[in-house]
Amino acid sequence: MLIKTVLALTDGSKNSRSALRYAVEICRNFEASLHIISVVEDMPSYINLEVGAEFMAKIQETIKSEVVSCSGYCETSGISCTGVIRHGVPYEEIVAYAEEIDADLIVLSTHGHTGLSHILLGSVAEKIVRHAPCPVLTTRLDTKGWEIPECKDSVATNLI
Repeated sequence: MLIKTVLALTDGSKNSRSALRYAVEICRNFEASLHIISVVEDMPSYINLEVGAEFMAKIQETIKSEVVSCSGYCETSGISCTGVIRHGVPYEEIVAYAEEIDADLIVLSTHGHTGLSHILLGSVAEKIVRHAPCPVLTTRLDTKGWEIPECKDSVATNLI
């Protein structure tokens, strides 16, 4: 099996940073390139436009900072990466980007919804697994004793 392109997801959580650690190690072992994606879900139409625009601007800045930080962590780990931010339905945007970059593997975290909330809300991870154009590695919060990466800003980030 040859892995040349890995896609990792980030949302700023400890879970996603733990998954990023797996993605970086896989890229090191396979000498693969790493792409990081974060998706901003569109605001519902009933949200006040003025409040919604201000809120969305704050979310956009937070997510941009997270993607830049994680890209910096990857580069200090010796892995070159490209970070992107997309807007829309998370699983659809992630699957579409995986197809665009011809990803060989998607790495993402899951916190394992259970019971009624899982049935009613569904799971982004589950939808990605069902629709992805390549294999998907799902991880839980690190239990292997690995240090969860402290993502740091990097000037040399390829943020699209």
